[in-house]
Amino acid sequence: MRRKIIQDLANTLCQMLVGWRMGDDLEVLAVLPDGTLSIDALSGSASHDIAGDLQLYVAGELASWLAHRLSVHQIPLQAIAAATVTAKIRTDLLPTARGRIVCFDFFVQSAIVTGERSYIGKLHEVNRWHTQMPSKNSFKPKPLRGST
Repeated sequence: MRRKIIQDLANTLCQMLVGWRMGDDLEVLAVLPDGTLSIDALSGSASHDIAGDLQLYVAGELASWLAHRLSVHQIPLQAIAAATVTAKIRTDLLPTARGRIVCFDFFVQSAIVTGERSYIGKLHEVNRWHTQMPSKNSFKPKPLRGST
């Protein structure tokens, strides 16, 4: 099997999880307690060790991307026994006003398992900031005098 290609796929899965594709899912993760996020990159399912099953956009994106890259490199999907991405998430390293802004610390590990061996990717992403989306119950400052 193509070892360098599969190792690159494992490395890229980690980078994709904390990259721009995660944007909307940070809103979901911001309200969860610190814990471990697990994604099956073959099926696109996700779960949190405390909150249980989650519907995350990035999980489907990882599954679609992996299937596409395998087909481009002519590696049959059946040759992959498992493909997982696990992220230990902490939000308590820097104190913030959690209702408005959250600082994420991700330690991500991926594993692509074939009949021959396991390919492991790792990434530690520190201080990924996420500003909470305002809701209709959010604080709204009053306009300054004379600015209306």
